Amino acid sequence: MTRNTLRAVPILALILTIAWMAGDSPAGDAAAATQPIRLRVMTINIFYGGNELNLTNMNFCSRPHGCPETLLQVIETIRAANPDVVGIEEAEHDTRPIAEALGYYYSERMQIISRYPLIDPPGAAGIYIFAALQPGRVVALANVHLPSDPYGPYLVRDGAPAEEVRALEESLRLPAIQDQLARLPGLAAAGIPVFLTGDFNTPSHLDWTPEVAAVRDVVHYPFVWPVGAALAAAGFRDSYRVVHPDPVAVPGFTWTPGGPESVADEVHDRIDWVLSTGTATAVGSQIVGEVGGPDVDIAMNPYPTDHRGVASTFDVTPGTSPVLVAVSNRRLTVGDDVTITFHAQGKTGERVGIVPAGGSAATVVAARSTGAGAPLDGSVVFSTAGLAPRAYEAVLLDTRRGVVSRSPFWLYAPGAPITVATDKSVYAPGEPIGVSWTNAPGMRWDWLGIFSPAASDTNPNDPTCEAGSCGNTHYMLYEYTHNTIEGTTFFTANSPVGYASWPLPPGTYEIRMLLDDGFRLLAASAPFKVEKK
Repeated sequence: MTRNTLRAVPILALILTIAWMAGDSPAGDAAAATQPIRLRVMTINIFYGGNELNLTNMNFCSRPHGCPETLLQVIETIRAANPDVVGIEEAEHDTRPIAEALGYYYSERMQIISRYPLIDPPGAAGIYIFAALQPGRVVALANVHLPSDPYGPYLVRDGAPAEEVRALEESLRLPAIQDQLARLPGLAAAGIPVFLTGDFNTPSHLDWTPEVAAVRDVVHYPFVWPVGAALAAAGFRDSYRVVHPDPVAVPGFTWTPGGPESVADEVHDRIDWVLSTGTATAVGSQIVGEVGGPDVDIAMNPYPTDHRGVASTFDVTPGTSPVLVAVSNRRLTVGDDVTITFHAQGKTGERVGIVPAGGSAATVVAARSTGAGAPLDGSVVFSTAGLAPRAYEAVLLDTRRGVVSRSPFWLYAPGAPITVATDKSVYAPGEPIGVSWTNAPGMRWDWLGIFSPAASDTNPNDPTCEAGSCGNTHYMLYEYTHNTIEGTTFFTANSPVGYASWPLPPGTYEIRMLLDDGFRLLAASAPFKVEKK
């Protein structure tokens, strides 16, 4: 954004609050800090936002607004499992409603809900988030949904050799887990336990053993599935197999209890996992599913999704939080409050402040002491009234006014639109198409698609167009925004394909931004052309 001159006015409604209630052991209490905490972690794929399944016939819901009774049953399913933390897959835009119904904290960026406060630390980039189990004591949470198609077990079923299946997994799903492999083990090495939940869309390397191949017709040969093997090599432990080590006696299938996307010659398998690394020990693991389902421990009738869930219990010793500031919301409107959570050094004179993006203590537009007694942990609430719309950073200032941590957020004028723009209006065939955006929601799977401007079977701006396709299903290629508020990307030969392939043929196109892996339209670019020169 264009740099604005900020008026030297006081920030209204400056409130210092403590983020955790009295009664917890203080962060400096070493004895309390080393005591394990019992933590229950769940993963569940809720099927296209949790309201797209008709519970009466287990087919797609045909109502324009979806089937709200199904979402209510999803909420009751989570309640029955009684988790402390849930990684939700296919939450679409319903992470927040689910969390609010349960009284949980939530991160739409991560599709994670939690009984414990969630802290989005600087530099995590949507790969992980912290849950504060005690003041200054955290665990890291990550949540993934790997590509589903082509599905490896179907290739095995249809006679593909192991080499072909391995090539598929190493080209499709293994790349999708590289960010987690690169970042999460380092947290565990620093003493912060990590939990990785997800719909991995692949069997586990622990399940396709010679013993399983001898008794399951669809397992044509033992196979070391690459994703699970790579995560195990990085130090992750599969909680279900820790508790139930025999895949012959207790298969624990999560795909599938049935649904509109299952097939007649289905290959059932365990593709939804709760993994951990670091100072966490699995002491229990249960399957959540339909009444009478195989290995189902927590049964619901009707069961509201096409994946069984997994709820695992751990004894965990949380790690010490790094020094940080983190904002409650990365996307704000002028006049909103912004809560800045901190874990400081505990020294008198430390301050929390707001600066323009990239600024130093000299450019601070609001600041306040961390509080009486120089607390290690707490939060400060600022009103943004009086601030100009632009990009900012929350900062933690040490006793010498040096910036020791910073966390970005974006402030927009009331009614500011989401924008999507291409870097040119005309492209040659095969030329990369640059796209930039502002004011995006920043949800886990916000995405951009290339469309023909005429490709719409309904009016995507119709306010009743919510749960259905909204006319946005015929995308040609797509890219994710990677949960950014503002950003850029390029459509190239490496972009995932929809109903077209690269290069695009000559014609007129537009870029649409869609919400959180669904088809709700957020914004569209001006039309652009692909022309032979």
